[in-house]
Amino acid sequence: MQLLSISRLLFVFVAFAGNLLLSSLALAQEAKNTNQPLSGYELDIGLNHSPPFVYINGAFTDLKGIDVEIIRELQRRTGFKLKRNRFHMMGFENLINLAAKGELDLAAGAISITDDRAKIFTQSPGLFQSTQVVVTSTNSNIRSINDLVGKKVAAEAGTNSEDILPANIAKDIDLHHEVTTFMLFYAVLRGHADALVTEEPMAQAIIQSWADDKLKIAFKLEGSQSNFGYTMKKDSKVSHVLYATLEQMKADGTVNKIIAKYLPEYNH
Repeated sequence: MQLLSISRLLFVFVAFAGNLLLSSLALAQEAKNTNQPLSGYELDIGLNHSPPFVYINGAFTDLKGIDVEIIRELQRRTGFKLKRNRFHMMGFENLINLAAKGELDLAAGAISITDDRAKIFTQSPGLFQSTQVVVTSTNSNIRSINDLVGKKVAAEAGTNSEDILPANIAKDIDLHHEVTTFMLFYAVLRGHADALVTEEPMAQAIIQSWADDKLKIAFKLEGSQSNFGYTMKKDSKVSHVLYATLEQMKADGTVNKIIAKYLPEYNH
């Protein structure tokens, strides 16, 4: 009888300890959630294929890149979930248009921070500095900006010649729009355009990955430096939380650490 009583006491103790552990875990999770200001939110996040900021790593749902990792860290710190548990991949023009209509909570993928966009969006802090370059075929004789006069120049849909080139040159080129980053480079590769204009890190990543012997960076565009960041819904609670969290990630070195994984020589 005494042995049975001890067994019962032991069972009660184990059950109590188990319940106490579960309660402690629940309280810890609740405390954690209170430190995640976007816990319970589901966000629509759109991305533009723009290596090394956003690229597809084999399967279409397996995304990598600087912006992807920064956004994943934003998720970890603020607690939001992705709507339908996925990013929305699209071309640059559609990305900006949907974001402007308020259909995306955040848009990313080599997006420049500009005064014009500030009128429409809450923009993130500047996360990356870049310069635009002109890319040509390896055997092209285009070596300077003046050589673009009279040429067909490819650019992402959603841009115009005045956005990317000085006015005196812009009026004398034939601008050729492409809806995706891949097709932008493919246009020059196939001879559908004489040159293209894009951001330097994107040009380096794409040329190194599949066009090293076919395309080259001909020259940089002077005065084309810009800051990259994200567009968010204008003055929403979500936007304010994401902005503040990105500022923290910049200050504690997280952003630069992620950039260094993909661009070890980047230094700004």
